[in-house]
Amino acid sequence: MSGPEARFAARLSEAIGAPALRDRLGVVGEPFLVRRAGDESATRLQESALRGVGRVVATSAESARLLAARPELLERLADASGAPAEALEKRAAELEGGVPDDSPLDLEDLLDALRLLRREETLFAACLDLAGEVAFPDVSRFLSVLAEHVVRRALARARQAAAAREAAPRSFAVIGMGKVGGREFTYHSDLDLIFLHGGGPDEIVRVSRLGQRLVSYLATTTRAGVAYAVDMRLRPSGNQGPLVTSFDAWARYQREEAQLWEHLVLMRARPIAGDTEPAQAAVEGLRDWVLRTAEPPWPGVEDMRRRVERERGGEGDGRIALKTGPGGLMDVDFLAAGGLLERGAELSAPSLPSNAAMLRAAAPRGAAERVLVAYDLLRRVEARARFVSGRAVEHLEPASETFEVTAEVLDLEPRSRARAALAEALAGARGTIRSAWRRVVDARSIGAL
Repeated sequence: MSGPEARFAARLSEAIGAPALRDRLGVVGEPFLVRRAGDESATRLQESALRGVGRVVATSAESARLLAARPELLERLADASGAPAEALEKRAAELEGGVPDDSPLDLEDLLDALRLLRREETLFAACLDLAGEVAFPDVSRFLSVLAEHVVRRALARARQAAAAREAAPRSFAVIGMGKVGGREFTYHSDLDLIFLHGGGPDEIVRVSRLGQRLVSYLATTTRAGVAYAVDMRLRPSGNQGPLVTSFDAWARYQREEAQLWEHLVLMRARPIAGDTEPAQAAVEGLRDWVLRTAEPPWPGVEDMRRRVERERGGEGDGRIALKTGPGGLMDVDFLAAGGLLERGAELSAPSLPSNAAMLRAAAPRGAAERVLVAYDLLRRVEARARFVSGRAVEHLEPASETFEVTAEVLDLEPRSRARAALAEALAGARGTIRSAWRRVVDARSIGAL
């Protein structure tokens, strides 16, 4: 390395504070070090920003290349060094503020622009996240807002393309489900979506074409990659049902045919794009009806959870099923939505249906906090493991390099034995969650939390 590169690498290495990542910095992070070491913005990075940038470029070769190619992103990180949480909140507000006019861009350029936006903003958030200076729920909210922004811009172009060929549908709404619905997105999350329209049967062809175009704009691979993977299986009748459903047909299905798991999923539904006002009214009205009429959910919830655990929660050879295993993230999913269904006649669903908000609404005052502390740890581990591995991760292998690097970027004490500290922290958090799960299921009441 040349003088500037060596000096910058030394600053990053000192800030990283993680031996396994220090060893990777010169190899994985080389594209970034070679191109950006002499930048003025590199000299302005304060300690926390240095830590975040160093950990990101040492962890992810793709991130190192992107940060090397985007000097303006490094400038933003330098500007955010003094107040990272405020910088992330400000950018989230900008993304929420509306949809820019993308009409001057041709379709190929727009699709590339949306993919680059998603990659750059995710990288910006990851640098602040891995620096340890921003609470993960704020990072998760930012990633959710980013996803919603991309969906809105893709829908605007899809509508523009549809209007050029035929009469535009009267009403079309995108409903976010699961993580995006509760604004609990993380790295490499899929978009779980439902499409609703307000027209009659004569519009089904037009709205279906609009929905297909929107999915294509989000999920097709271009030279800039993919914006988001899209999962439409939560719509009525799953993959066997129509891509777009009318408000009336969706409400009728939920009242007459939907199973318990679909009512649980409904608790986290939220309109995120399109004609959101009528969609919000439809979601709230339907959710209120379900909450008023729901049967005691816990026997069915327990059966579903046991089946998922049996089919997807395998933990042989020391593997840790972070989401589906005993005491995993899915326990909290079921506790939150099941608690709302149990107490639905007594309370209203929170306007932002995150697991934390739902559990606090349904549980006795203060009873959810210990579970939510454990839940937050599992979510942070899941997010860091996904970033480190570059893909969605459901199982962790304690002997793997991914586990070691994930442990180091979590800053668990004692740092000298990060791998063991992570294993102990996971065991404690999962034990807390599973104990709460058993109390609630055995008592058939969220009041036992």
